[in-house]
Amino acid sequence: MIDFIPIQNYVFYFDVTILCMIIIAVWQCHSGSILRTETSNLNAMWGIMFSCLLIPYMGLRPIKSGYFGDTINYAKGFYGIQMSNESFVWNWSGEWFFENLLSWFAINSDIHLFFLFCAFIYVSTFWLSTIRIFKNYYYIPFLVILSMFTFWQYGVNGIRNGLGASIFILAMTYVNKPMIMICLGLLACGCHNSIYLMAASAGLAWFLKNSYYYLIGWLLSVGLSYIIGPKIQAVLASLNIFGDDNRLSDYLTGDAQTGEIIQTSMTFRWDFLAYSAMGVAVGYYFIFRRNFKDEYYHWIYNTYLATNAFWVLVIRAAYSNRFAQISWFILPIVLIYPFLKQRFWPNHEKMLGYAIILFYVFTFYYNILKG
Repeated sequence: MIDFIPIQNYVFYFDVTILCMIIIAVWQCHSGSILRTETSNLNAMWGIMFSCLLIPYMGLRPIKSGYFGDTINYAKGFYGIQMSNESFVWNWSGEWFFENLLSWFAINSDIHLFFLFCAFIYVSTFWLSTIRIFKNYYYIPFLVILSMFTFWQYGVNGIRNGLGASIFILAMTYVNKPMIMICLGLLACGCHNSIYLMAASAGLAWFLKNSYYYLIGWLLSVGLSYIIGPKIQAVLASLNIFGDDNRLSDYLTGDAQTGEIIQTSMTFRWDFLAYSAMGVAVGYYFIFRRNFKDEYYHWIYNTYLATNAFWVLVIRAAYSNRFAQISWFILPIVLIYPFLKQRFWPNHEKMLGYAIILFYVFTFYYNILKG
């Protein structure tokens, strides 16, 4: 366990490191070197080195502190299994993959190796996903993922959601190998029930490909949520979609507001909506204004719109960021993909630099300024 770093500065050091990496990347963009082979090779090497440093930094964090959110609760469950002295039995019910993973480590290993393994899956799947999509130019998309204002939180707090989403993003890179994609998708759903929404959205986008419909649907969801959002939440809560798992209903009704130090305001989240709208606007610009014809990007964009539209409908729910995050995991790919697949301007590299700055502003405000 890493216990020599002041715990109150633990997350701050990560945020400042990401800020420095963003500044260097923007400087490379404005010098025009960001897409050169030698710069890409150097960045690719640094991406590997940083991942190797980040995994133990995140995975071997102190576990007895409220600074890391649900880490304490996962630890309680881990120790509870250890004290039960029960043998490991594979269980297919509920969020089966994560529960079996937790149980196996509790019975056969220790808690630090469990969190280290979770961090390895979380970081490495995002790294591999960007490698598969962008090849040797993966560093900038990977950096945008790392610079999401919620990236750290879902590595140490909403761990199940983070693991599931990272595995599902990897599944979406195997679009030409359906069996691998389906297996990884099932594994992702076995981490957290929310991933079923991503899977359903991706399945819908696979067959219904016209981005215009998804864009109109997203805009309609904003209007409906603003006018009758509470009624929509009440209806969804009454459906009890996940049976014995009442978390969704509790979030929608507000019964889950106690016990965690995160955003609980049940109001219309204009700030989160603005953050989500950034991806909507970028996809609209490239697809409809610049006529960017890339079937894979259209699928990713449509999946993002469908997933985010559900969150917009329940934007007032307790822990609204948890619903939003289901789509926000897709957001970095939506934002960066066109920049690395086609040149759109004579000063394309500088425009990429401006885009990176714009994408990072929200994170800078929430993680650096507000702390």
